[in-house]
This record gives sequence, C-alpha cells and structure tokens, in this order.
Amino acid sequence: MAISSDPVERFDRLLKSSTFLFLLYYRGHWCPFCIAHLKELAALAKDINAAGGTVVAVTAEAGPEALAKVRALTGLADEHEVIVDPENALATELRRRGLLDVAVSDSQLYRLRGYKHGMAQPALLVVKSDGTVLQRWAIKPSLMNLGGASDRPVLDDVWKKVEKQLQGVDAGDSEQYTTTGVFHLLAQKMVGSK
Repeated sequence: MAISSDPVERFDRLLKSSTFLFLLYYRGHWCPFCIAHLKELAALAKDINAAGGTVVAVTAEAGPEALAKVRALTGLADEHEVIVDPENALATELRRRGLLDVAVSDSQLYRLRGYKHGMAQPALLVVKSDGTVLQRWAIKPSLMNLGGASDRPVLDDVWKKVEKQLQGVDAGDSEQYTTTGVFHLLAQKMVGSK
C-alpha cells in the first residue's frame, strides 16, 4: 500500500469510494492505549467492510518502522488504510469542514519524539460518502485522562450505533459513549480480552 503525500486528498478519495469511513486517530506505536484501541478497530474491520465501510487509521507519527510496529501489534492488515499525516493537514481540514475537532498537542516533549507539527490526539469519525456524520468523538486532553491517553469510546458500542443508523434507526446521541480507561487496558494485557 502506498502512502499518499497528501492526506486530505487520500481521505477524500477513500470517502468517495466507500459507503462510509470508520476513521480512528491514534497517537503512535508507543502508546498502549492506542494499541488497545486499534486492536478493537481491527476486530471490527470485517463487519465494517461487510457493511460497505472502509477502516481508516490516522496518525501524525511519521516513519515506516512505526507503522510496521502498529500493524504487527494490532492486527491491522495491509488492506486497512492508514493515513500518515505528520503535518496534521487532515486534522486541520476536518476541523475546517466542521466534521471533527481533533486536538493537536504541541510541546517540546512531542517535538523530541518526532512530532514536528504537534501530535494529533485520539479521535473518531464515522462519516458517509455524502458527508453525513454518523458518529464522532475527540479527546480533550487533561490530567484526568492522562493527557489524552485514556477514556476512549468502546468501539463495539460505536459500531452498534452505526449499524442502527445505517438501517435508518435513531441511535441516540452521537457523542455519548461508554469509555475505556486504565483498567480496560490492564484487563486486555492480562487476559487478552477486548
């Protein structure tokens, strides 16, 4: 799979060629919360694809080695799209279009880790090819969520809402989800559960 040099163009191309995109922003291969979240996404990929959707992961973490590690750790196969966007152009464009407000953290620590233009924080967007937003969520980094690491939506719950919406059923508030935290991550590490 070739990595496009224009993340916005790639997003638009994927959106046009799918019934919907199930897009998940992650911080990097070094983040255990991101790896756990991406594992959840990989487990849902078959169902998402069967419904006409395309699974897309997005990160500001540059480098083919980092992407290879993420794929190895999460089960995201080569056929699953990953947009590498070190300049956060897609995050800026999604915000401009009113689709999703991805937080971008910019500090010396992140720059030392290779995020020259800041690190996009975890976010989720499920959007139909016509631009209709089915579901969305974006972390607001704080001390309580470990700077944006924890308190992510349970993707099984998000997917259940999307399935209802695709069938024309009201799924309730598109920004209210059951969230995961440190204990969810520990359980996944200890017993291999989702």
